[in-house]
Amino acid sequence: MARSCRHIEVTRAGDVFCVRLRRPRMDEADVLELADELMALIDQDGCRKMALSLGPEQLVCLYSVFLAKLVMVRRHLADCGGRLIICEATPQTQGVFEACRLKEYFDFLPDVAGAAATLGKEE
Repeated sequence: MARSCRHIEVTRAGDVFCVRLRRPRMDEADVLELADELMALIDQDGCRKMALSLGPEQLVCLYSVFLAKLVMVRRHLADCGGRLIICEATPQTQGVFEACRLKEYFDFLPDVAGAAATLGKEE
């Protein structure tokens, strides 16, 4: 994972990729690039377990595009036999997922450590 990413910081906890957004404010082009970086983790770096932090700050972005890209990433990860857990999402961010009827589609945990521990226990 020598590649440098513009929108995410990635650390590893065993086979779990712990991903944090570098900035909570993103325009549409940033969201598209973010999705490309997440897809590269799956396709090029072999990520099958991803803990994605959407906090602790409130996200400021075009949520329709952001959610569409997250659905795409989650689906692609699942197709590869993997799993995504979203963590550190603010109540407002979780409210957007709920309003779009996507809260049940994603797994949420309060923090990265808990998500990494949960994913680390899975085969």
